[in-house]
Amino acid sequence: MSRPAAQELADRLAEVVRAQEALLDMVQRQRPAIIDGRHDDVEAIAGEIELEVRRLAGVEKSRAAAAEALADELGLAATRWSALREGLSGDERSLIAPRVERVESLVRDLELANAVNGQLVRQELELLDLSVRSLARPDPRTAHRAYGATGARAADAPAVPMLLNTAA
Repeated sequence: MSRPAAQELADRLAEVVRAQEALLDMVQRQRPAIIDGRHDDVEAIAGEIELEVRRLAGVEKSRAAAAEALADELGLAATRWSALREGLSGDERSLIAPRVERVESLVRDLELANAVNGQLVRQELELLDLSVRSLARPDPRTAHRAYGATGARAADAPAVPMLLNTAA
């Protein structure tokens, strides 16, 4: 039988897990939209992510309060899992430990997924920057007053290579 404070912490951790899983799903749904250049979809998912992060902040406050209450019951100053774990019964540890491990795993997965999405966005911005720079160069073929040394119209310059982001 576990004490109510341990059950409360387990319940709050379950909420954190649900929120983190929802965030991971959103970040993974965002990746194909980034790759395909579907900016409206990327922005819509980013809005969903922002709302979920706000909800997670509230859930995290509840989790921290539950961890604090359990630490107080155990006579501990620290609320870290490594400190709490030692004061719990075997049943309480088996109730809470899998949820803590799942949260840690989800955080690592989210960090990786965010890093990949961030890299994809940076690559798209670099390609866009190159494309804009190549378009910004004056094209001598369109200059209506390009003359050679003899006063005759100058020959057309060779085509300027352009790199456009075809994924966007």
